[in-house]
Amino acid sequence: MPDLDRHLAACDLALVQGGLTTCMELAAAATPFLYFPLRNHFEQNFHVASRLDRYNAGRKMIFSESDPEAIAEAMVTELKSPRGANPVASDGASRAARMLAELL
Repeated sequence: MPDLDRHLAACDLALVQGGLTTCMELAAAATPFLYFPLRNHFEQNFHVASRLDRYNAGRKMIFSESDPEAIAEAMVTELKSPRGANPVASDGASRAARMLAELL
């Protein structure tokens, strides 16, 4: 989707699967979100979840254990009490360029 980062930043709240790129875009935009990692997806359940914990971003939920009422309650909670996510570094391209320049 073109301009996905803008769509995610404009959301009041997002419900997402738990992929790293989408979750980090939401964290960078300080958009509240619930994420539902795929049950047997190691990266989403451990790597992504750990990173989001460090940023204090998003709320991990288990889809098979979340009925509509629990999801609605979590949505309301996240909207009423924003987490105040830690800032996400936005200088990755310049850091990579510096690292490459050192190798040349």
